[in-house]
Amino acid sequence: MNARNLPTPLASLARLAGRRGGIAILCYLLAVIAWLALGTANFAADTIARADGSLAEEGIPVSDFQLVDLTAEADGWYTTAGGDPQIILDNVDGRVVRTLSYTAEFDGEPREMCLYYTTAPGQPYSQDNRVFPTETGDGSYVYTLPRTTLVSLRLDPCSPDENATVRMRFAGDAITLNAAGALPGGAAYWLPSWYQAFCLILYPALAAAALCWLRAVWRALRKEQ
Repeated sequence: MNARNLPTPLASLARLAGRRGGIAILCYLLAVIAWLALGTANFAADTIARADGSLAEEGIPVSDFQLVDLTAEADGWYTTAGGDPQIILDNVDGRVVRTLSYTAEFDGEPREMCLYYTTAPGQPYSQDNRVFPTETGDGSYVYTLPRTTLVSLRLDPCSPDENATVRMRFAGDAITLNAAGALPGGAAYWLPSWYQAFCLILYPALAAAALCWLRAVWRALRKEQ
């Protein structure tokens, strides 16, 4: 079937693909359409979640978390009691969690800081399911979670050197879920990050190269028949 036998929109795309550079143009066009559709879907999902109250800012006292290798002191400081301190929220309990954030003061070098998450009951924490923070420069840290079902969260606020301790104090003695300033808004749903922009440039180009190679192979095989 050639282009003239196809419906008008498909025929136009087929003619474009047949032109020099046409496949690359189509791949980038599809990538842009997919990105805009994804942003729209995310915007709609967050709008619904805000309306039903499942996506809301919530400050949770640190004392409401399960503390592992962290000892609370009377003056609001927490001291590490091992090499792998953890602050655990065992049950997300139906919340839609997009971000976790806090402002903290450290007495000592915090070193690696990350947030682990699970997506199914009983699932162990894994390095495959973790995110690292963005620091705003005033001692505030924001962890942006993937858009998936979350069951539990485990914050690893620091990793002390061997035989060393780190003391930390959280502003308001609380950790915030879905802080208003950390959530996307307006055009942010459709604006890619630098890494996402890089992917939007790279992967359509790779797809176009693969399709052009397959087309060349197909034409060569047809000539041999």
